Amino acid sequence: MAMKQPPQPRWKGIGCLPGLLILALLAPLCVMAVDLAFAPWIYAVGGRHRLLPVWAGVGVAETPSGPYTLHIWFSPTPSGSRILPSTSVRGSGYVCTPSGKRYPFSVRGGASGRIWKDMDGHAFSLSTYNQPFFSRLTGDWRPKLNFSGSWEGANLKMNDEGSIAQAFLKDGSLSSSPGVARLKESAVPITFTETSWWWVNGVCGKA
Repeated sequence: MAMKQPPQPRWKGIGCLPGLLILALLAPLCVMAVDLAFAPWIYAVGGRHRLLPVWAGVGVAETPSGPYTLHIWFSPTPSGSRILPSTSVRGSGYVCTPSGKRYPFSVRGGASGRIWKDMDGHAFSLSTYNQPFFSRLTGDWRPKLNFSGSWEGANLKMNDEGSIAQAFLKDGSLSSSPGVARLKESAVPITFTETSWWWVNGVCGKA
């Protein structure tokens, strides 16, 4: 007498699709759980509670050549150093020049020391640099900008350390030789205020 075969699961014919769907759903939850455990400051920095571990802001640097508007977003990332403790972030964004030119960039930065829950009042720095595919071959990361400051209440108050004056010419075009040393005497203030549309790529217009 032939043995009766056990019923086959209905999802067998779908292959690995259910596993991939489950993985796609669990991956963001895992990231959120890690940030909640090791970097809970991101959920309440600026006095505003948020569901996702992402902070996005916009700031305007008023320069003699006109306003430079920067849109940034970032989230916590593991520190690259095991010797010097730090709180690191990474993200992306773009800068709009007075002439309406748009330059996308990557964002890196953070604070020294392990900041766990409260970021208010802590010194904070950000660096941005353009990262098109060919830049890995040419070493051209322009525009490279640097900002330093601290969290004050709901805002991230910083200055550009003179990097805008060094990265751009007076007409708003990229400098061909931005150099290395930043012009501290040309530093301009910039305050980043939180926005809620970090996933949208905006369009620049002339000032």
